[in-house]
Amino acid sequence: MIRDDCIHFKGETPCAFRRLCDGCPHYLPFQQKILLIKRAAMGDVLRTTALLPGLRRKYPDGSVFWAVDEESVDLLKNNTFIARVVPWTPDHLMSLFVVSFDVLICLDKEPAATALATKVVAPRKFGFGMNAHGNLATFNAAAEYAYRLGFDDRLKFFENRKTYQEIIYEAAEVEYRNDPYAFSLTDENRRKARAYLSRRRISGRKPAVGLNTGAGSKFETKQWPPGHYRRLIRLLTAKLGADVFLLGGPRERSMNRALEKAVARGVYNTGSDHALLDFAGFIEAMDVVVSSDTLGMHLAIALGRKVVALFGSTCPQEIELYGRGVKLFAGTACAPCYKSTCPDMTCMNDITPEQVFAEVQKLL
Repeated sequence: MIRDDCIHFKGETPCAFRRLCDGCPHYLPFQQKILLIKRAAMGDVLRTTALLPGLRRKYPDGSVFWAVDEESVDLLKNNTFIARVVPWTPDHLMSLFVVSFDVLICLDKEPAATALATKVVAPRKFGFGMNAHGNLATFNAAAEYAYRLGFDDRLKFFENRKTYQEIIYEAAEVEYRNDPYAFSLTDENRRKARAYLSRRRISGRKPAVGLNTGAGSKFETKQWPPGHYRRLIRLLTAKLGADVFLLGGPRERSMNRALEKAVARGVYNTGSDHALLDFAGFIEAMDVVVSSDTLGMHLAIALGRKVVALFGSTCPQEIELYGRGVKLFAGTACAPCYKSTCPDMTCMNDITPEQVFAEVQKLL
């Protein structure tokens, strides 16, 4: 007998257990099917995993299908709360029009996601869809607060005190219990960082402080000045005797090389070409991570690291550190602004290396 209603069944290839269906002890039929649409950005995808434990409580027999951009697929790998990751490609998305979903939750507001959420059939829908005018709309009254945050700057910038996790739990009509991100690494993901530390004979006896120096391409206004990082490195190595690790991707290659050369001892450039989960392995090896509001910050939060988070153009109140860190926000008159570029960058310049050093010292 072929059991094509099994969560593990593929059909075109053997299942993960490489068994035929008859007598298989791993047979697990679908009960409720939940489609979660959260495709971007990578940091937002990662922090949305905090919703998964709540969905498990509300729908104990539910199987989550998660539609997500291809660049974020690795963030959802090996996640035991997810039955199927659906990459955001035409071939994969076509399958969503055939599956009989019981629940749909769309947490993206951009047109492709809301149009898909509106057209996919499900008797219960939460979050965001598209109206007959092609504009953003809500499926349920509980999503109205998250909806208003998109166009009401006073609410988003100054009045809101809810974290992102509280906001999405409310929109999905799931009981909020301050659940952490649902994310973990395998030993293979940790291998590259461990090999790096071993080659450089780093014993682990000194405090390990990671500086995630990048700001991404969308918001250059998140960038803390290179001169501030240089001063911070000197404080950390001279006053704490810390090992300082420079973390980043291809955009940070030249800056991290320059920082490494500027401070000869106690600073290590971990490289700029790591695969996503290998990069996460380096973050997990840190005692404290200093980062602006980027994917690196979310990875540190997800992996239970202590964090000093630097905010300028974005809203610190939406970030949940779970009691393991501190958020520094200069609070200049023009911030937050959510602008992608700025000629002055006062908001980030006003966060001093001495302030950051003091917070790192408290966390160690």
